[in-house]
Amino acid sequence: MNPTALGTLMDNEFLNQVDEDLNDNSHEPATRGDVRNLALRVELRFTKLESSIDQRFTKLESSIDQRFTKLESSIDQRFMAIENRFTTFDSSIRDYIYKLEWKFFGATIGTMGAMFTVFGIFINSSMK
Repeated sequence: MNPTALGTLMDNEFLNQVDEDLNDNSHEPATRGDVRNLALRVELRFTKLESSIDQRFTKLESSIDQRFTKLESSIDQRFMAIENRFTTFDSSIRDYIYKLEWKFFGATIGTMGAMFTVFGIFINSSMK
């Protein structure tokens, strides 16, 4: 049944009637009209309950979405911080290796020069 088939429903009126119907202690037989009205009123209650549950789920869904959005932004910020650290570390390691290469090259040239000097002195002294 469609609770709006009769037009605009007066919610409070129907709710009061449902309460009266359920709490009425009369032992009169129900007519078809009474049963239809009761069915409309009960359906209205279920419709209101369904819309209330839908609203609660919608609020819950938006709350969960907001929390995941905050979590996602927090994780993104942490990853950016880690990426910046790695970038800084990478550039400092490259600078260190570049400087170390020149130091090693200088030490190698200096050692070779000293070795050739000692070798030259040794050869000159043995040739005399």
